[in-house]
Parts: sequence; structure tokens; C-alpha cells
Amino acid sequence: MKHTLFFVSMLAFASVECSPAGSTPPEGDHNTGAENSVAKTMGKIDESKCKGEKMEWSKEKTPWQNSMLAENFVLYQNIWKSDQVLGTGKSEITCKSFKNGNLAWQTTFDLPSAPENAKQVKAYTNVAWVKPSLTGGQKTQSIQVKNAKVFNTAWDWQLTGDSKDLVADVSYDIFLSKDPTCQKQECASREIMVWLSAIGGARPAGARAQANGGTLKLGGKYEFQVWQGTSQVPVVSVFPAQENQKFTSFSADMKELLKNLGPFGVSQDEYLVSVGAGIEIFTGKGSLSTTKYTLDLY
Repeated sequence: MKHTLFFVSMLAFASVECSPAGSTPPEGDHNTGAENSVAKTMGKIDESKCKGEKMEWSKEKTPWQNSMLAENFVLYQNIWKSDQVLGTGKSEITCKSFKNGNLAWQTTFDLPSAPENAKQVKAYTNVAWVKPSLTGGQKTQSIQVKNAKVFNTAWDWQLTGDSKDLVADVSYDIFLSKDPTCQKQECASREIMVWLSAIGGARPAGARAQANGGTLKLGGKYEFQVWQGTSQVPVVSVFPAQENQKFTSFSADMKELLKNLGPFGVSQDEYLVSVGAGIEIFTGKGSLSTTKYTLDLY
């Protein structure tokens, strides 16, 4: 799905300079491999911003809120179609812990919708890696898909208290661009969605792909359907091949995923712009609890 307002809003914070945090070791210290990976992926981090802090939304409040956990890592309250949420709608994000690059957070939501709008995404509450930039007016750093040294992720989550009318998906949202200087959605050339669960009949944009029978396997343990569509840019979406299947403890090499998506038009020559992870909500209520989320990308 395309999240125009979300993405523009998100990248507006990408170049904000954070104050130094205790999580960044002083020069001369010897980091472990894990600490080095976190620093390379997220830049300077501020674990103090994730100790039970909440972002709350209701109809009278702004639909855009964020907590900048690191230079390149931001937690978002993003009710990007708030005008289609009925008056009793509400959403709350609690940042529970952020330690050594491992994030735990909870999203509790109730987003009722009129029947005619029930098939449209209202919100994508998420955490996002955004493309890092250098200070001092220098050119932005760019990670070309084929040159990424590491692109690994793990995500443990549970959905509870879901209403019978809930339509949603728990998903990664990745944007790519042919332009190495691109830092916003307007210059993105492709969107890739990795659904770990399709709830209440939710489906991606477009239709099932023809190439490779419209299926994809990842890491020898995940099998997906592949769909292709267009939402301002070409969109490739994958979701569990078996109906009602949920990948609630997901761990994968996303470099492998992007390589396997080659037959569906994804190019190794494109550049990574952002990587989001969260829940798209069409309508209904529930609570998404993430006990572990990690991302290594550099």
C-alpha cells in the first residue's frame, strides 16, 4: 500500500540532528560486533526515549506523531487517513524498551470506519529506518541493493483483543529508488511490502503475479504469494501463501528476499530509501505487541 502522507512526514525528520546519547560509545572504546552493527544501521541512538513513553491519538489530535529513537530510526503514530476514521477512533503507541538495537513496543487501536471506506488503509503505525545523511551539506549516503553488506531483521509479535470486523496487515514497507540521492517518496521508484499476516480478508494492491507461479520462498521456512500492482509507483507485495497463516516469529535475510523478487521486477541496482515495520489498519480494533524487533542494514 502507498502511504504518501506518512512517508513525506517520516522523512522530514530524517536529517534532524540528535543530541549525543549514552548509547554511543566514546572514541577509543571497543564495541562488540552487535554494537557496531547497531551503530552502522541506526547512527547515534537514544535509549532514554523508550521507557514507557506514549503517543496517543484521537480525532481532535494531530495524526502525525513521532519519537526519534536514533538518527535513522523513528517510531511513528501515523493515522494518515484520519478523516475516514469515525468520531470514536483512537490509537495509542507505547514504546516499552529499546536496548542494543532491540525494540519492544505496543500499538492499541480502535479505528471504526464507514462501510464505504472499509477497504482503505487508515493508519500505518510503525517503526522506520530512514536513509542516513551526512552532516555539513555533504551528499547523502546511499545503500544500493546489490552492495548492501547486511540486511537482516527479526520480529516477534502478537495480535490480541482483535474485533470480529478487524481488517489489517502486519507488514514491512520498503521503498527503493533509482536515484542514489533520493530521500523522499516523490522520487521513490518502487515499493515492496512484506506482509507477515493478512487479517480479515485484507489484500495488497493489484493481483497475483504470473511469474514463478506467483509464489516465493524465503530462508527455507517461509512461503509467500506474490502480488503486483501500482500505487503511484510499482508495488510488489508478498504475504503468507496459506490462508490465515501468521509469521509471528519472523527472522530473515532481506537481501535474499530482494534477490528472489528479481523475476517480479525488483532491481539490484536500486537504492534503499526506507524500511518500515508495523500494522496497516483498514478498520476495527486490537492490540499489536512487539516483544522483539531488530534491523541490521548497512
